[in-house]
Amino acid sequence: MLQCTPAAAATLEAVRQQNDIPDGHGVRLFPAPAPEGEVGLGIDFAAEPQADDVVTEQHGTTLMVDGQINDQLDGLTLDVVPDPSQDGNGAPQLVLRSPEG
Repeated sequence: MLQCTPAAAATLEAVRQQNDIPDGHGVRLFPAPAPEGEVGLGIDFAAEPQADDVVTEQHGTTLMVDGQINDQLDGLTLDVVPDPSQDGNGAPQLVLRSPEG
């Protein structure tokens, strides 16, 4: 099962509030088209899960992971890098971390 850090949950909550997304909406992760025909990871807010979503509640955030990608995300952790630019001008960025780091 995909895990979510408290920092990632807080970041997602801040984004939800900044975009006036209603309370109760969860975060949905799904396969999204990527360059050269590959599959990327899409993330959005949703009021309800899709029929095949795997749903968990972590740190006050509802995560809905599309069943097509649940196995690939199993064992990973959704985390946040506060300012990946390290110059103080960057926005937080969500990242997936493996158990090894």
